[in-house]
Parts: sequence; structure tokens; C-alpha cells
Amino acid sequence: MSAINMNLDEKFRFNFKRKVIIGGQTYNVTFNDEMDRVLRDLQVEMGGLYEQTNNQSDEFEEMTIDERKKYLNDRFKQIILDVEKALDGILGKVGAGRSIYDYYNQQSYALYETLRVLRETKEKLDGTAKEQERQKHQARIDQYTGRKKRVKKHADANSKRSK
Repeated sequence: MSAINMNLDEKFRFNFKRKVIIGGQTYNVTFNDEMDRVLRDLQVEMGGLYEQTNNQSDEFEEMTIDERKKYLNDRFKQIILDVEKALDGILGKVGAGRSIYDYYNQQSYALYETLRVLRETKEKLDGTAKEQERQKHQARIDQYTGRKKRVKKHADANSKRSK
């Protein structure tokens, strides 16, 4: 009996590390499960903030204009802090999120876009993007064939009625 030697390292050649330049600084980012955890935590925090805001809608209606402004500003600041904290975790450096925010003239859009691009890059590297595209494609096929079957069924029913 002969032994089969297999070097999976050669076959896979995984490379989930990238140098990322953002906000004038270079970060060594590892696109791994820890990044997923940080992004999930951020998603849960955002969901919690959204629920909290919705649950206080009656209170919000009773607030004065100045109280509403303060309430909304506080919520916005909390979102920015949560995103900055997530970027700190992903980029591996405390203060990275704030640095990016300041570099782009305190524009929250820059933070959201940074997260979006990092997430998309991770999905491409780990194959998640391919699977999501395959599922979307299958859903379109199912929708089309389902619609085609319904149209044929109605056409058959109409042709039976007209006879």
C-alpha cells in the first residue's frame, strides 16, 4: 500500500492579508473571522439603536424642537463612535476610525464607505461573494420560471373557458 502525499498549503495558497491605505495611513489588515465578528457586533449595535429609537417615538413626539435636535445629535454621535470603534478593531489600531473620520473632514460617509469596501473585499477573498451571487441568480431563475408557469396556467384556464 502506498501513501499519498498531499500538500494543501500549496493547493490553497490562502492569502487573507492586505495592505490597506486609507486616511493617509497604511494598515495591515487580515480579512478573517475576527473581522466578521466586529462587523456583526456593529450590525447588532445599529439594530439596537434603531429599536431604541423606534420604541421612543411617542416620547419623541412630545419633545420640544431643541430636545429633538439634542436627541438626534446624540444618536448620530453614538453611531459615529460605534463605526469608529469597529474600524479600530478591523484595522488593528486604536484611533484608526477617528483618524479616518478626521482625515475626510469629519464626513460619516467616508466611514461607511470604508466599512463597505472592507466587507466586499472580505467576501471576495473568502468566496462569500460568489455564493451570494449564485443565490441571487438562482432566485431570479426561480422567479422567472415560477412566473412562466403561472402565466401558462392562467392561459390554459382561459382557453378552457373560451371553448
